[in-house]
Amino acid sequence: MNQVLVFVVGVVMGGILVWVWSKQKIKELEDEIKRAQKELEKEKETFDGIEEYNKKVAEIKEDRKKKILEKVGKDGKIDAGDVASLFDVSRYTAFRYLEELQKDEKIEQVGSFGRSVKYRAK
Repeated sequence: MNQVLVFVVGVVMGGILVWVWSKQKIKELEDEIKRAQKELEKEKETFDGIEEYNKKVAEIKEDRKKKILEKVGKDGKIDAGDVASLFDVSRYTAFRYLEELQKDEKIEQVGSFGRSVKYRAK
């Protein structure tokens, strides 16, 4: 009878310990879920901001490319220095604009390399 009583008390105590431990784990998991949800909300706000920023940058880029084409139509030729001065950007950025227009087959390169390279309308 003594052994049965010890067994029953052990099972009850074990059950209580498991219950307390599981409640603690559930609380930890709930807290983790709340933190993850807050993190997702922050990321969503950040990515929404990035998407808007990228859209604005693309609009500016397209507007600049149109202005480059207008200038080429007006002057006949343009180079990276002209584009850099026109938009107050680096020569490298100006060169990228010109390269994109060249890839789109809107302008063509005249000259082979360096500052002597000019671009004209196709």
